[in-house]
Amino acid sequence: MHVSCDEQSYIVYMGKHSHSSLEAVDHDLVRESHYDFLGNFLGSKEKARDSLFYSYTNHINGFAAHLDEEEAAEIAKGPGVVSVFPNRRYSLHTTRTWQFLGLEENGLTLPGSAWEKATYGEDVIIANLDTGVWPESESFNDEGFGPIPAKWKGVCQNSTDENGVKCNKKLIGARYFNKGYNSYYHHPDNRSFSSPRDNDGHGTHTLSTAAGSTVRNASIFGFADGTAKGGSPRARVVAYKVCWSTSDGEGTCLDADILAAFDAAIGDGVDIISASLGGGPTDYIMEGLAIGSFHAVSSGISVVASAGNDGPMPSTVSNVAPWIFTIAASTLDRDFPSYVSLGNNITLTGQSISADFLSKGLYPLVAGQDLKISNATEAGMCLTDSLDPQKTKGKIVVCLRGGNARVEKGYVVQKAGGIGMILCNNDASGNELLADAHVLPASHLTASDGKKVYDYITSTKSPLAYIAPAFTKLNSKPSPVVAAFSSRGPNLVTEGILKPDVTAPGVNILAAYTEASSPTDLAFDDRRVKFNVISGTSMSCPHVSGIVGLVKKAHPDWSPAAIKSAIMTTARRRDNMKEPIRDADLEKATPFAYGAGHVRPNRALDPGLVYDISINDYVNFFCALGYNSSMIYPFTGKEVSCSSQAAKVADLNYPSITFVNLNGEETVSRTVKNVGTPGTYKVRVQYPPGVAVTVKPESLNFENIGEEKQFTVTAKVNNTSQGYVFGRLIWSDGKHNVRSPIVVKSYVVYLGAHSHPTTAAADIQQIVTNSHHQLLGSILGGVEKARDSIIYSYTNHINGFAVTLDEEEATQLSSKNLFLSLLHLSLLHKHVITSLSFSLLPDFAEHPDVVSVFPNKRRYLHTTHSWEFLGLEHENKVLPNSLWEKGNYGEDVIVGHLDTGVWPESKSFSDEGLGPVPTRWKGTCQNGSDAHGFTCNRKLIGARYFEKGFINGGLGMDPSEYNSPRDSNGHGTHTAATAAGSFVPNASIFGWANGTAKGGSPRARLAIYKACWCSADGELYCFDADVLAAFDAAISDGVDVITVSLGAAAPPSGYFSEAIAIGSFHAISRGITVVASAGNDGPTLGSVVNVAPWLFSVAASTLDRDFVSLLSLGNNRTFQVGIATHTHACFLDYCQHGSLDPKKVKGKIIACLSGLGEGVRQGEVVKEAGGIGMIVCNDESAGNELGIPELHVLPATHLTANHSKDVLAYINSTKSPVAHVGHPITKLHTTPSPVIAYSSSRGPNPVNPEILKPDITAPGVQILASYIPVKPPTDYEFDKRHVNFNLLSGTSMACPHVSGIVALLKNAHPDWSPAAIRSAIMTTATQLSNLKKPIINGVKLVATPFDYGSGHLCPSRALDPGLVYDISVADYFSFLCAIGYNNTNIATVTGKSYSCPLRIPEVTDLNYPSITISNVEGTRTISRTLKNVGKAGTYTAHIQSPPEIKVSVTPQSLKFEKVGEEKKFTVTVKARKERSDKRFVFGALVWSDGVHHVRSPISVGIGSS
Repeated sequence: MHVSCDEQSYIVYMGKHSHSSLEAVDHDLVRESHYDFLGNFLGSKEKARDSLFYSYTNHINGFAAHLDEEEAAEIAKGPGVVSVFPNRRYSLHTTRTWQFLGLEENGLTLPGSAWEKATYGEDVIIANLDTGVWPESESFNDEGFGPIPAKWKGVCQNSTDENGVKCNKKLIGARYFNKGYNSYYHHPDNRSFSSPRDNDGHGTHTLSTAAGSTVRNASIFGFADGTAKGGSPRARVVAYKVCWSTSDGEGTCLDADILAAFDAAIGDGVDIISASLGGGPTDYIMEGLAIGSFHAVSSGISVVASAGNDGPMPSTVSNVAPWIFTIAASTLDRDFPSYVSLGNNITLTGQSISADFLSKGLYPLVAGQDLKISNATEAGMCLTDSLDPQKTKGKIVVCLRGGNARVEKGYVVQKAGGIGMILCNNDASGNELLADAHVLPASHLTASDGKKVYDYITSTKSPLAYIAPAFTKLNSKPSPVVAAFSSRGPNLVTEGILKPDVTAPGVNILAAYTEASSPTDLAFDDRRVKFNVISGTSMSCPHVSGIVGLVKKAHPDWSPAAIKSAIMTTARRRDNMKEPIRDADLEKATPFAYGAGHVRPNRALDPGLVYDISINDYVNFFCALGYNSSMIYPFTGKEVSCSSQAAKVADLNYPSITFVNLNGEETVSRTVKNVGTPGTYKVRVQYPPGVAVTVKPESLNFENIGEEKQFTVTAKVNNTSQGYVFGRLIWSDGKHNVRSPIVVKSYVVYLGAHSHPTTAAADIQQIVTNSHHQLLGSILGGVEKARDSIIYSYTNHINGFAVTLDEEEATQLSSKNLFLSLLHLSLLHKHVITSLSFSLLPDFAEHPDVVSVFPNKRRYLHTTHSWEFLGLEHENKVLPNSLWEKGNYGEDVIVGHLDTGVWPESKSFSDEGLGPVPTRWKGTCQNGSDAHGFTCNRKLIGARYFEKGFINGGLGMDPSEYNSPRDSNGHGTHTAATAAGSFVPNASIFGWANGTAKGGSPRARLAIYKACWCSADGELYCFDADVLAAFDAAISDGVDVITVSLGAAAPPSGYFSEAIAIGSFHAISRGITVVASAGNDGPTLGSVVNVAPWLFSVAASTLDRDFVSLLSLGNNRTFQVGIATHTHACFLDYCQHGSLDPKKVKGKIIACLSGLGEGVRQGEVVKEAGGIGMIVCNDESAGNELGIPELHVLPATHLTANHSKDVLAYINSTKSPVAHVGHPITKLHTTPSPVIAYSSSRGPNPVNPEILKPDITAPGVQILASYIPVKPPTDYEFDKRHVNFNLLSGTSMACPHVSGIVALLKNAHPDWSPAAIRSAIMTTATQLSNLKKPIINGVKLVATPFDYGSGHLCPSRALDPGLVYDISVADYFSFLCAIGYNNTNIATVTGKSYSCPLRIPEVTDLNYPSITISNVEGTRTISRTLKNVGKAGTYTAHIQSPPEIKVSVTPQSLKFEKVGEEKKFTVTVKARKERSDKRFVFGALVWSDGVHHVRSPISVGIGSS
């Protein structure tokens, strides 16, 4: 996840419309009303029109548009909005920095980002003063660049020399300056080229970070793999080589050369100078970089420089001149973990990018000091020649940091025969971890973890350890963290100027590198790389240089000071956990570590106000420092006389405010310039502890761009504390927040205590949409702004809209106890508009109409023997009296399908034998714009696609994707065919699972709603905005059932904070049953998703079908094993790419360890190396879990860990091991089955534990159904096979099985409610396998209702359940009252006035078919009501009490005399004894009349947590 996202697409949801869905609706009027509404917030209707890309004009009331976070926050405060949530999805591995900074996501530029607005810094010229450049690097490729800007006056020096630099349209200039170096050292080291060519790598790295071109597949040894690019990738770059290698290998940059480079750069016409170099702090007049940068700034050139790497000691910051932009370094949200496992079962997390790794196992461990060679003085730090090879050989060595280079320590260990190194920080290095390109397996540990290693070594005679291979980990938290090495303030030269200015990513940064040097720059290292990972403020500096390039492109008339101000005042001080940024020791950092905060490029383009500084202002600054005319002259080049009125350093118009040696009271002045829209800014102050701060005036009104206003800040010490304290001043107009850090150093004189203390139907949707725009406009500052921001306007059943909000405002809303999204606007009464007020609300958080504000999250797809296994047929013949027969195969029921679309030519969607389309169908067949088109028929009666949320999420579409309802992924085709596919004889995949394929309701009609899309990165995304639009359309189109095989990555915080819960509530309110997958995050407890009580949530379990093959070894051992021919030796390896020797592999069966790679990919590795077969052997970590059989690309089979040991033993027992992998076969009637799928998400319900979820389990493992013929069955690029049917697994496959059964029941009982249909299926489910024993889970333990809900689906029983637990919409209202929703919240969602009962019911009293009490304290009584849907009769209660629980039912019998009659009963639960440990126990309640058995699971939580 990136840290901030300034602008994205958001949904504004406003509940249900007041108008009836049967009324004629003018969709254009609805959209116009949305534009009007949004325009109120965005400033104009045209802006709203440009921003809005969905207007929900059917049942869902709302819209989708682009908004920034502040606009979204304001919308969420308005009356009538039910929710506002971003259309957001989650990510893959990239070079990461720019995603972390909010410019891109998964390598795709975010809409409205600084990259987009500033055209990637196009034609800005960025100069880099450093070690030169490696011009052949792809980062300086000029493909796609136009002519060199006419303003460029520079040269390409020595471009024809052998070691020269050839420039191009990207690298437009290069010079070198070595006269100062030569005069100091007499001659450069022979490794340095007498040209701008870079032999060190530092300059290439920094220049490509600032403005490198886009380079795909960049990595170092496979780590940090992704697309590399600079901050201004379309900028032109110039290299000025001023740093040279000395004889000791160190880089040196001399003042004379630096000044010469500045002089040249200014004359050459550059726009920005980036200088990742510096010395100790010194007086400005004595420092070449300070002088040169002043001249550059005087010419309008921004100068960005590194703060230094001498932290964490205070007062170490360098490059402190106020005209220099000084950059600290902090971490990304990316790590390179390498786990260290000790023999005492302790595992520690280190960092590394070592390309080498150890085979899994424990190895001897020893501390460096215990390996000291006889003549060495110290070995603990693994210094050169300090280790005894005889003692070191074959061991992992622990080395203490310090004394020599980190990577050099590993070389010392390797040279002495060691096999790995654990590098432990000393106390001074603390928690700072760096990922180095070590020459042997190594991991870098913190000081505290290092002590654990040393303690373990001394605790045992034979210490052991293992260093696991490093890997790339994203989204690490907290981040950013200020790097320990980053130099700190306060400013030693001028304490009144806060330095550093900002912090930016500077730890483990991947960028281009020289090929003249190794990645470690150490003499013994002969490796070469095109990209390298380096850390330092040298790396953070060019990040900001690239951002300056973007701001310069967007605002070419801004001064360097204005650009710096824009970046500083929009910086943030919180990390990705919403907590204050921390130091490397994880203590709260201060402005001395990060200045104004962490950079946010997108914000910097529109800061609202800036603190500008002219050259005359700097002259006054010099005067305040005591400089005389002759001292100032070198800077200005002209005579200057200081005013007789003494200037103050503190009055320099700097974006930060520092009070030095405050004793009593002091006042400073500042001036802000308006660079945004006219408006009034009001001040807020976060006071430094013990200091009172007063700002005059407290508001500033700006009417024109460029207008300036002055204000004063007075600080007064009011307690006895002294030292440095910190606060913040913020000017805000409601949209912009212009932040300045306040630093106070106080000395206090204590004086003791004071002695004083309605309209036509066609106009309704237009009016609603107008109301959306007006509401949003009132918050954003105009209707046009609202129009620009709205994505969707929901104008039918669901009331609300989707807008773009930035992260900070969403956070602010959260802090006001909003649910993050939905607001409702009660506008219409009897079709007449009553009085409207759209004024801003000062404290909307307490507004009674607010339901929730929630992010527009990404939803995830949860992926023909089934029907025989479920008892509907036997040997391909329909069983008499089965649900298929009684339910007419679901004839003419309309199943709505939300997924990836469908492949319409599949035989599963043939309409042969089907009659006319049902007259109640109101939908359409949307063709789309791609060349393939899309044709519906009498089976596939409708199809729509919804892509605007996806597109406006900033994702590029996969080239193979279809701009129509056509399926490019296969998931949608598979699930649609499973739910309602027609009969297709001879269906199979490679001859396996052969039979007649059909759906659960093969005579039902299908309506397709494509809401999931393949992105350019190959991932599949389903966004809330599109999902809601699909629900809205499906409700209006007249579907009977909606099947949704997708869900969130994690459970939502509430039911009205995600699209599936919202859309399904409106659907069931219209009598439409909604079936959804429970998720694939098992077996973790509490991982179940789609948990709203009106949803039918489905878990996944196995069929009684396996795919097996016999593995025969040369020792006559035979194993019957999972799916995956003959010949010679096997050997064990993880079979990763490049790991196998083709000479040794050719013609052999290879045994590959599982654990590091996927089986199919491993098979491709074996096949490429010449292998003819593969045995996938579980390692110890994988155990005996075989998982799901895979569609291998060569003969293969998969063994458990136990069987794998037998194979290994055989290989080691003979010189010529041989084996045979038999051809896989389809095996039916396997036992036991069903078994709960390992990956199927589990309960308890994380939102309301009193509602048991999942509801049911159904077949979801290795399900055969239709597939698309244009995609390989494994989804791997190397797989060239294509199929018409495929085997897929997941709750995505279980869900449509139940959807098909629901359609059968809907045909048989068209008057049953969604709740009654669900009850019939749940209360007739089975808890036994085909062995007549309790269902087990994937680890062979007895499953519980948290695994399977009520049990396994039994379709034919559900046709006649006897009794049902019905739930009305009013019952759901009472449930909402019980969980804390008030009357206004509920009226908002339902579109009707509603009053909660005087006696608020218990959540447990919802008439659910299962009974759950999450915590029994004493006695609990709940009520239920049963409705007779069968014959008259008397039912008796049978109780299976949970262990340690007493359950009683009153009355114990219920007599029913007619259909539809209802009877109420109570269930009382009491714990038999108190327990200290918290756990759930399970039982059941069964009502039986001798024919029917109406079963409800009972789940009870006992004990204290």
